[in-house]
Amino acid sequence: MSENFDAIIVGMGSTGGILAEQLTKAGLKVLGLDKGQDYTEEDFAIKQDEIRYYQRGAIVAGVNVDPVTWRASDKDTARILPWSAGALGNDEPLYGLPSIGTGGGTLHWGAAAYRFREADFRMKSAIAERFGADALPEGSTLADWPIRYGDLEPYYDRVEYEQGISGLGNTGGVTPEGGNPFEPPRSRDYPMPPVTQGPGDVPFVAATKRMGLHPFRQPLAINSQEYKGRPACVNCGFCHGYPCHVKAKSTTQVTSVPAAKATGNLDLRPLSRVLRINRTTDGKRATGVSYLDSTGTYREATADTVILTAYSLENVRLLLLSDINSNGQVGQHFMTHNFGWFTSILPEPTNPFLGTFNASSAVDDFTSELVPNNDLGVLWGSPIISVVGDLQPIEAYHNMDPRTRKWGLDLKHWLRDNYTHMHRMYSQTTNFPYARHYADLDPTIKDRWGQPALRITHDWDDHDANSVTLMGRYKEKIAREMGAKDYWMDSPRPPYHLSTHDVGVHRMGEDPTKSVTDIYGQVHECEGLYAIGGGQFVSYGGYNPNQTIQALAYFSAEHLLKKLGVDGAHMGVLRAS
Repeated sequence: MSENFDAIIVGMGSTGGILAEQLTKAGLKVLGLDKGQDYTEEDFAIKQDEIRYYQRGAIVAGVNVDPVTWRASDKDTARILPWSAGALGNDEPLYGLPSIGTGGGTLHWGAAAYRFREADFRMKSAIAERFGADALPEGSTLADWPIRYGDLEPYYDRVEYEQGISGLGNTGGVTPEGGNPFEPPRSRDYPMPPVTQGPGDVPFVAATKRMGLHPFRQPLAINSQEYKGRPACVNCGFCHGYPCHVKAKSTTQVTSVPAAKATGNLDLRPLSRVLRINRTTDGKRATGVSYLDSTGTYREATADTVILTAYSLENVRLLLLSDINSNGQVGQHFMTHNFGWFTSILPEPTNPFLGTFNASSAVDDFTSELVPNNDLGVLWGSPIISVVGDLQPIEAYHNMDPRTRKWGLDLKHWLRDNYTHMHRMYSQTTNFPYARHYADLDPTIKDRWGQPALRITHDWDDHDANSVTLMGRYKEKIAREMGAKDYWMDSPRPPYHLSTHDVGVHRMGEDPTKSVTDIYGQVHECEGLYAIGGGQFVSYGGYNPNQTIQALAYFSAEHLLKKLGVDGAHMGVLRAS
C-alpha cells in the first residue's frame, strides 16, 4: 500500500534541504528520502580523525555500495573508478562521489561560496565576441544559459543570508580593502566578515599585490562570528572532507533540514534507497517513487510533485533507471573541474594544519572572460586560489614532492623539514561540454540491488590541459614572488575525472529537444517531475558550484510554490529586512 504526500524530495543535501524547508513552511506535506543517515551533532562530536574521514570516507557513498565506472572514450571498457577503488584507493570525496545523508555534499565541502560572474551565464557568446565565432574547439556543445546573473542575484543574496556566508562584498560600486574588484553587482554586503586568515595566506597576498594583482578574501559558508544561533569557526583544522563539530560550517544538516523538521510537515526517512520514479501509464506525469526503506522493505509513495535533488550524477541515474530520456539528452554535456594543484615550500612557517581549507585569498585577474591573450588557445580563465589550512599528515603525504621517495628516512626527513612550510594554490579550469563526454548506465556492472552502475565517459581535451598549463604559469610566478624554495604542480591531465563539482548532465533550456529541464528544473518529458541542482548548468566557469546550486534551489522553490498555488510569503522575509 502506498502513502500519499504533497511532494516527494529525493536527496536531502544542499538542494533538497532548501526545497524541503521552503515547501514545508508553506504548509505542504513532504516526504524526504535519503540513502544516507540523518545525522545529529552527536555523530560528529569527535570528528578529528583523518583515517576515518579522509582515507576511509565515513560519510561518502563508496564505490563498494554505489559503484561508478569510468572510461576515457566509448572505444574503451569502463572499470570501477580506478583512482578511488582498490587497495590503494582513497575515498576522500573530492575525486569521487560526495557525502550522503542529511546535508549531503555540504557535510564535507570546503565551503567556498562564489557567485558566478555575469559572463559565466553567456560563455558561448562572450567567447565569440572575444575570440570569434569559430574559436570553440570542434564538437563542443557549449551554449548560453537561458537565464542571466540578474535573474539569480536575489537568490544568491538569499543563500548568503539564510545559509550564512562570510566575506567582503562590493556594494554601491565601492570595493573594500580585501574585497574583489571583479565581483559582479550585488544588492548588499555579506552578513558576516571573512573568517580568520591563515598564516600561509599572508605571503600570498603580499606577493600578488607586488605583482599588481588584486587579492581578495574568499567568501565562505563558514561563520566568522555567531550567526543564527550557530557559533563561529574554532579553526580546528579538520574542515574540507569533514563534518563540522560545532555547526560553524553552513550545511543544510544544521540550517534548512532542522527548520523543515520544526514545521511538522517533513517526514524524513534516512537510509532509504529510491529505485525508480513512477509515472502514469502514458508516461507523461510523475506519480511517485518506489524505494527500499531502512529495513530493506520495498515501498511506494505517491505525490503529484517529485523532486530529484540528489547529486547531479545520481539524478541522472534515477532518470535513466526510470526510462526518462526520450530526447537522448539525459546524461549528456558532462562537465567537471581540473584543479591544477600547485604546491610550494615557503621560507617561513605556514602551519597548514591550522584553520579551514579556504581561510585565504584568491585573485580573479585571470578569471572567466578576463583570461589574458595567450599562445595556448585558452578561451576562458579561472581564479587562482591560495590554500592555507586543513592539511593533515596523510593528505600532506599525498601532496609531497613527487621527486622524493615516500618511504624510510627520505619520507621522515621531508615531512620534518617541509610539512609546516607547505603552501598550495589551485585553479578550477573550464571543461567545455562535448557529445563524447557523458554519463549513462553501465551494461555490466551492477550495485548490490541489481541496478546498473553509473558510467562516466570522459577524458581531458587539449583545451582542458592547456588551461591548466596557462594557470600554472601564473602560479609559478606567484610562487617565485613569494620566495618559494621549491614547488611542483600536478599533471595538466590528472588521473581523476570526477571532482564532486560534476555538472551539466540534465541541462536546462527552453528547447525540449535539446535540454532535460526548464529553467526551474521541471523535466520537459514528465509533468510534475523536477531535477534541480548542478546538473542544470549549461556552461561552467572557474568557481565552486554550490552557491549557484543553492540559488537555483530558492529560485525553483519560489516558482514551484506559485505553480501549486501555495502561500510562499515567508520566502521574502529576509529580503525585506
